[in-house]
Amino acid sequence: MSEAARPGWVHDPELPSAVDDLRGPLDGEVHLPLRVYWTGPDPEAVTWDLGRESRRARLYEIVLREGTLDDIRSLVNGRELVRLWDRLWLPVYLRRAWQPLIDASGLA
Repeated sequence: MSEAARPGWVHDPELPSAVDDLRGPLDGEVHLPLRVYWTGPDPEAVTWDLGRESRRARLYEIVLREGTLDDIRSLVNGRELVRLWDRLWLPVYLRRAWQPLIDASGLA
């Protein structure tokens, strides 16, 4: 399997046309739907405090990996994604899919 290949159980990444399309909030609290986040004894009770950079970064990792394009557009902020990009823990196939958008943003 090549380094660019993705595991067969992972869906193809859904990408916006530009990171400017991503207008998610930078503060407040959100709950992720079970189809996006299902970890732990009560995943629906998990609160994501977007005012904390560490929680925002973790949420971005999860939403980019598991969310739909609508989830990504509503939960991820494009400028913040670019700012956090080098610190996010993402699979190689996902990072490669998103990298052209990050580079084209002019924000990196």
